[in-house]
Amino acid sequence: MAPEFVLAFATGQKVEARRSVELFKDLDLPDHCPKWTIRHAFYANMGGFVLQPRESASFPVNSKQLHWLIQRRYVDYPTMTAEEVWDKSKADGFQKSLTCLQTGWFIIQIIGRAAQRIPITTLEITTLSFVLCTLVMFYQWANKPLDVQSSTILASHKTMAEILLEAGTAARDPYKQTPLDFIDNQSPSWLTEVQPHLQFRTGPRMRPLPRFTNDRFPVIGAGPDAVALFLFTMAYCGLHFVAWDFSFPTPLERTLWRAASIAIGGCAFIFWVCETYQDGHRLGRWERWYAQWRGDGRNGRINTMEKRRRNRRFVPVWEVIVMSPVTLIYTVARTYIVVEVFLSQRSLAVGCFDTVQWSEFIPHF
Repeated sequence: MAPEFVLAFATGQKVEARRSVELFKDLDLPDHCPKWTIRHAFYANMGGFVLQPRESASFPVNSKQLHWLIQRRYVDYPTMTAEEVWDKSKADGFQKSLTCLQTGWFIIQIIGRAAQRIPITTLEITTLSFVLCTLVMFYQWANKPLDVQSSTILASHKTMAEILLEAGTAARDPYKQTPLDFIDNQSPSWLTEVQPHLQFRTGPRMRPLPRFTNDRFPVIGAGPDAVALFLFTMAYCGLHFVAWDFSFPTPLERTLWRAASIAIGGCAFIFWVCETYQDGHRLGRWERWYAQWRGDGRNGRINTMEKRRRNRRFVPVWEVIVMSPVTLIYTVARTYIVVEVFLSQRSLAVGCFDTVQWSEFIPHF
């Protein structure tokens, strides 16, 4: 229904993996230790590494938590190479290559039909929009292990109580997911932010969590990745405008398609504006940038208590008021697009059954 959201998750996960690679560069490791790569980071953030404290329950740790544990010598640095991490993946290179080949041929077919002015159906346009998101997702997840079945156990000589005691006041608050929430609590996520507002609880009830829920919302920041994601999202929405003057079974269906296309593009843009503003406010980005513009970067930084207060209000009231109707409009418009894709097949233009004459692209002398 909404591949652009899956694309946002994929982009966010890659950004987090790259941040992890930068974070691990400050560790003073022996030369024989394998380099921490983006594959290690993906594997860790999936919950591939499991901490086993002495006389305590085991639980998964992400890359940020693992870095903290290694830095304080609670666990040894993993000796897995990038190749060994990839060996755990069930990804089939041949299957991926075949999928890319099929989607590439589909794109060439669409270009060929457009070049020869052969009618294109709404089903083909919608499929093309999904293909766009799928290819970008493949790129973002190119180094992510797929369907890993077994975890890597990292044993610690300390009990969990000793680790928390030595962490001091930072670890005094009760945890919601794992005892290392004070390092990184997997926020923002459906489990930690959305479900408490809805006042219901689903998912793993065991604490500490036996596995990561993989529902963390992407925190991409304001860099090139965010710009690229915005452009691909708007391109996905914009592809529906290609069918603006297509032949529809009835004039009403054409009008509804146009309205739905405008609604999807407009809602996506409003969502981006709201999320960009709120993310910058939560992290103090706007104050910092304003202070830098004034030439006083020090006064633009918000203190830790203020940042925590803003994090607790992850979904402010104004955003709920704005995004509720936007989400409803987007859902109705997207549903209509999907339904109309199949309804329009009942009455296609005669030219839709023509095939591309590839010989016409060959110069004749």
